Amino acid sequence: LVVLPLVASIGVPVAKMAGRGLGYTGGTIDKLESIPGFQSSLTVDEFIRSVKRAGAAVTAQTGNLVPGDKKLYALRDVTATVDSIPLIASSIMSKKIAAGCDALVLDVKVGNGAFMKNIDDAQKLAQVMLDIGRRAGLRTSAVLSSMNQPMGLAVGNALEVREAIKTLQGKGPADLEELCLEVAAQMVLLAQGEGTREKA
Repeated sequence: LVVLPLVASIGVPVAKMAGRGLGYTGGTIDKLESIPGFQSSLTVDEFIRSVKRAGAAVTAQTGNLVPGDKKLYALRDVTATVDSIPLIASSIMSKKIAAGCDALVLDVKVGNGAFMKNIDDAQKLAQVMLDIGRRAGLRTSAVLSSMNQPMGLAVGNALEVREAIKTLQGKGPADLEELCLEVAAQMVLLAQGEGTREKA
């Protein structure tokens, strides 16, 4: 909610296929749908047009976009396999590859509020996704971020959207801003293929 418009604002086009909540988490699509009238299911043509027009677009899986993952996602939620590393990796990476991206930055959460409770599991998940990305020809990197405490100050889909807007206005919580700037810098580095993290 913060990183995509931030990166798009400096001319790096961003296309994201996002998911719904699993278990106790609220997904990106759930958060965006708390905005009255927000359109979360786009056709492939609408998705591409939106990226070209606005510089960024977010869509949910549809019957035509990664339909197998939509079924697997729902199955994971009801079979207590939400935290399976192979299933997480295949779910995330299938959406990213289907979205047609050239480069990908993964924000892998670790800690007692994440599916990956310890650093070893988070590193394993990151490595599996990095390997998939490289095999698919994507420039891919990963950032591990702590979920041992809540990020930001807001809880709940609509409140988190408001907090994201405040963060884009320079008035958000420092921890959320710090992570968003790190992920955005990594995206800019991968997209432009040169420069330094500090410059990005």
